[in-house]
Amino acid sequence: MHSGAKVLLLAATGLLSWAGCGAADVEGVGPRFRESLLGAAAGPSECIEVRLGEYNVFLLEDYTFGTDVEGRVAAGGNIAMNHFSVGRKVPESLQAQSVVAGGDLLLSNGAVWGNAWHGGLYTPRSSVTFAGGTALQGTPIDFTARSAELRGLSVRLAALPANATVAIEPWGGIQLLGTEPDVNVFEVPASAFHGAKVLAIDAPAGSLAVINIRGSSATFRGFGLSLSGGIDSRDVLYHFVDTWLLDAEGYGFAGTVLAPRAHITFFQGSFHGGIYARSLTGNASGHLHALRDRDLCP
Repeated sequence: MHSGAKVLLLAATGLLSWAGCGAADVEGVGPRFRESLLGAAAGPSECIEVRLGEYNVFLLEDYTFGTDVEGRVAAGGNIAMNHFSVGRKVPESLQAQSVVAGGDLLLSNGAVWGNAWHGGLYTPRSSVTFAGGTALQGTPIDFTARSAELRGLSVRLAALPANATVAIEPWGGIQLLGTEPDVNVFEVPASAFHGAKVLAIDAPAGSLAVINIRGSSATFRGFGLSLSGGIDSRDVLYHFVDTWLLDAEGYGFAGTVLAPRAHITFFQGSFHGGIYARSLTGNASGHLHALRDRDLCP
């Protein structure tokens, strides 16, 4: 990111403000080696299919304290939402499964656009309304199979060698610079985000940024975010490779989170993309900016 660039600050309500950033320029970029980049992980003939746009929230276990999610929500365990709305921006053609709970479903004071499925008990409290749908018994998703798919995808993405530049500044800046037109892979230690001031991602329009974050725990709290070079939130993937605990507060993820092993707590923030994780606790709001489907082929 060049000196004087604008920094986008995101929170639960979406776009808050712009602030100047006096970060130093990032110098240099790694060599382009697309053949080794994709071939090492996918083999000579197999593509890595990235399909993480179906749901705003997809969890293998429980979703607790959920509030406002524009897209669809699915959890293999229990779902509990209060003062909520779900599915407001889901097309009618996809509202048959706006909410799917493999376990119990507890809804209070809110609205669902479409159907809400529950494998266990359904407990509506106070005022719960349905627009174009109803509550239905059953589990139309094979969570066991999808869990295996997500973990398999995670393994293959983790094996991609980095081909882009990461600069971790002493003042708290994390600057990611990619120049590849298709896929830019970044390696960032989870510890870098603790106390961070700004995350800056610079990559070409239409490219996919895969941010492989490694570490058993990670903290994202109240720092700024900048997207430049043409890339937008539909092309950014935060991939928590081996993270078990992710604590986020006052932060706005511009992109999709893939963390199939992680229990996430996320309060007073937002995500402009999807969250695919083990579990999620918190009132962060979900905005429908689905990750574009990709086939990463050698």
